[in-house]
Amino acid sequence: MGYSFENLPQLQDARKSLPIKGEYTKRTRAITHRVWHHSLTKKDLAGSTAEAFARYHISLGWPGCGYTFVIEPKHVVETKNGKRARIVYCHDIDRRTYHVGDSNQFSLGICVAGDYRTDKFDEATLASIAELHAALVKDKIGNVDTDKSHREMPGYAWKECCMFDYKAAIKYKQKADMPAAVTTKPAQCPDTYVIQEGDTFWGIAHNNEGITVEDLIAANPGVEPTKLKVGQRINLGKAKNVYTPMPEEPKKPQEYYRFPVPDGILKQGSKRDTVKQLQRALNAVYFKCGDVDGIYGAKTKDAVTRFQLVYLPYEIDGVYGPNTRKKLQAVLKSKGY
Repeated sequence: MGYSFENLPQLQDARKSLPIKGEYTKRTRAITHRVWHHSLTKKDLAGSTAEAFARYHISLGWPGCGYTFVIEPKHVVETKNGKRARIVYCHDIDRRTYHVGDSNQFSLGICVAGDYRTDKFDEATLASIAELHAALVKDKIGNVDTDKSHREMPGYAWKECCMFDYKAAIKYKQKADMPAAVTTKPAQCPDTYVIQEGDTFWGIAHNNEGITVEDLIAANPGVEPTKLKVGQRINLGKAKNVYTPMPEEPKKPQEYYRFPVPDGILKQGSKRDTVKQLQRALNAVYFKCGDVDGIYGAKTKDAVTRFQLVYLPYEIDGVYGPNTRKKLQAVLKSKGY
């Protein structure tokens, strides 16, 4: 049976082309909820795409992109009805993707790429939201009036997702209907939180102003950030401001620092003294890469990948470049190096 949403001209069927590593299981319950997310990445960034989300989610150990649909404002499609943001169809409807923890079985995940705490909507994106919603209702995917934001689902009242008025967005018809930003604040963070399916430190921290990945790591010393377990209890509200960065200092030449970080791009196969600098720096911040031998081998690539997983979750490629350098330098500085 075909779905009406498959006839949307701005739809790209990427079920067989997106990166995957395994397969999501089939749902054991009927879909009753359509759950709206925003990606928390600025909408115009290179990483604000379904493909980038899929790569990141795979790095977490998931089979693929955690959403069934991703709306990409950065990719605009010309249709007979005007400009539309591209809608990427990521998985079969019957797949239990990871996007809303313990409610994954009966919830369909739709992500609008962007950080709508600060980003503004454009007409092409709003039109795609409204048209996708109308098609899903027509296809009886979810109950007629059961749309929710991520933070309206059980256990997630403290999340800043999604921070746009999805109820106004799904009714959008023309510019006069432009929804306003959400003004209500999420609930206060609980002191502790029980990990649900698909949770990550990055996702938890970036759904809360004032709590950082570094705070969560510092407040949960016995927890491995890349190996969270469902049912595991972590400090959440208690983590706020636990991590104390070093005060700003005048910028000094890299030679001044105990662990100077190299410029340029380094990747697997690189062999030079700058690789030794990188290896020393990674070892200093506990992303161990083995011997300091000046060879960018599998262990060094793995250490860079693990570092990116924690600090640059939408740029995980195992390649040392300008953004990884900047973040590594900041982490070294925070530890007094």
